[in-house]
Amino acid sequence: MNRKLLFGLFVVVIMFGGIAARPPQADYSEEDVHGHSQGNHELDCTVIRPWDKSLGPGSTKYPVIVWANGWGGNNVAGENTTGFYIEMLREWAVDGPYIVIAANQWSVQESDVLACLEWILDEYEGLVDPTKIGLAGHSQGGGAVVKAGDGEPNGFDITAVLAMNPYGPAWVDAGKQDGPVMVLTGAYDAVTPYSWTYPVFEALQTNGIGGMYAVNQGAGHNDLDKFEPVPMLWWRYTLNGNRRAGRELRNILGADLWITQYTDGMD
Repeated sequence: MNRKLLFGLFVVVIMFGGIAARPPQADYSEEDVHGHSQGNHELDCTVIRPWDKSLGPGSTKYPVIVWANGWGGNNVAGENTTGFYIEMLREWAVDGPYIVIAANQWSVQESDVLACLEWILDEYEGLVDPTKIGLAGHSQGGGAVVKAGDGEPNGFDITAVLAMNPYGPAWVDAGKQDGPVMVLTGAYDAVTPYSWTYPVFEALQTNGIGGMYAVNQGAGHNDLDKFEPVPMLWWRYTLNGNRRAGRELRNILGADLWITQYTDGMD
């Protein structure tokens, strides 16, 4: 083999080796936002965008999901802050694709959820589809998004709510909702037990919209991974209008692992 041919092969190997060695581009990007929205709400939110920052969002309009953390027991850096849930939220953003915005507080209230929602609608106007708004939360955050699901008094129209292991005291009124509500809980949840979560489903039966109550028989309070793939199917069904996802959701929730009840209004 002559030297020119050998050198050419060496260059090709280096070129292809360099291409193979490049790290793949991220399929999402994030930013933290603080301060005030136009409505003068205090802000502390993490935005997860389903596009690489260097590439931009393209020309589509995205549904938006607002996330609410559980109560951290006064532990600001604890497991119930956004970092505990971030991988799940990134998956939602990418698989949707959806713009996801999380209220970062360790004790999220309805006002925190609505502040993040108002900010994203203001700042991402033209990128967010205001007719496709989902609210989701865990534990106290689950209660907060149920309460925030009556968006009408605040000028919002909420498409659907997902409440995981929600704390459901009297201040959570599931009977006032803009859209359907899914309540997910675990049979081994000792933090927000059946006696706390089931009243949310009972209230759903009066809202004229509908909802469902699904108990995973192997899950505890923080076993959100055991709920998969139910949340993503719920979003595809409610935010994207994907009827096939709705059928698949019912098939999964009808299996032995789950005990599921539906309101009369939930088709």
